[in-house]
Amino acid sequence: MPIPKENTREWESEVAFYLRATPKQIKGRAKELRMQAPSYGKRMRERGILKGQTDIPEVVVEPVTVYTPYPKLDIKPFREPKSNRDEEDMVIVTADKHLAKVTESYNVKIATARMEKLIDSAMVIINLHRPIRRLWVFELGDVLKGENPHQGSKIGEVECGAFEQVHEVGVPLLSRFLASLAGGVSQVDYIAVSGNHGVYDKQATKRTNWDNFLYKALDDALINQKNIHIHTPKEFYQLVNIRGFRFFLIHGNQVYAQQGIPLFALRRKMQEWYAYLGGFNYGYAAHFHSGAYDQVNSHADYTICPPLVTGDSWALEKVGRASDPVQLAFGIHNHYGRTWEYKLRTDVSFMPRKFNDP
Repeated sequence: MPIPKENTREWESEVAFYLRATPKQIKGRAKELRMQAPSYGKRMRERGILKGQTDIPEVVVEPVTVYTPYPKLDIKPFREPKSNRDEEDMVIVTADKHLAKVTESYNVKIATARMEKLIDSAMVIINLHRPIRRLWVFELGDVLKGENPHQGSKIGEVECGAFEQVHEVGVPLLSRFLASLAGGVSQVDYIAVSGNHGVYDKQATKRTNWDNFLYKALDDALINQKNIHIHTPKEFYQLVNIRGFRFFLIHGNQVYAQQGIPLFALRRKMQEWYAYLGGFNYGYAAHFHSGAYDQVNSHADYTICPPLVTGDSWALEKVGRASDPVQLAFGIHNHYGRTWEYKLRTDVSFMPRKFNDP
């Protein structure tokens, strides 16, 4: 950590501290700056700051809101290999966790194990495609099951209430996920949209959504993790520029399904959003608990991400099928845009079927 630059507010604070500090305090400050106390004093004198001869500046102290960070982050160590590849960014697309949802194949314990598997898979891919210095996580909503009975949160189908879903399940789970991956890259950006299951009431404001409460709590919990940035949604969508390529993110509940995934309706909506936003390269949605891909036009495409949750009767009733617990990952190159792509399987109980044909 270097001494602050001159003519900055941090420098004024440094000068005020130095001129008032005792030898013991100077020694402690020098240790924070990773230098010896004599070196610290020499650096300050070289900049014209002389104890007893320089007027002590008045430092304007602005009120600062102090957040309590998440007390203990259980971070998995990240081992880095060497590589001569072009640098790329990596994106992980995750959707429809429905934390606290209970089915015959899903609960909080299973969701935690699947997120752990996702961490392991992401670490392998980051190491395989290095150098990767920036990781983007597209969170496509319905992270929590919520409490709305009209959205399937009924007695016997959820493990806990919304408060526990946020603070006892969601924040610890996602903190570990992001902080573990941040150990292997320079920066992690978590780009989130909210889903329909977090809606508190039809008459509530659009941002009154349990997903949004989770994102804010996650941001507060990771306030001391300087290379993790939480981007909470202000609209129903997020528009992100990565290396010059635009990504359009929605949950997907804006398009209604009658008989399966509404590919034609979703394509029309994507074309309207494409025109409204002045274009994008790639669209990503979730909501339908099934994976799909289609073209918006000759310049753009969109992908529907499969869910983390399994055993949800809604997908079988409305869509007619439900995907395995698969999440997505891909690379972004300066010239080629989206490059390599992976489907990350998060549960060995849902592996592809093998046939014994000769």
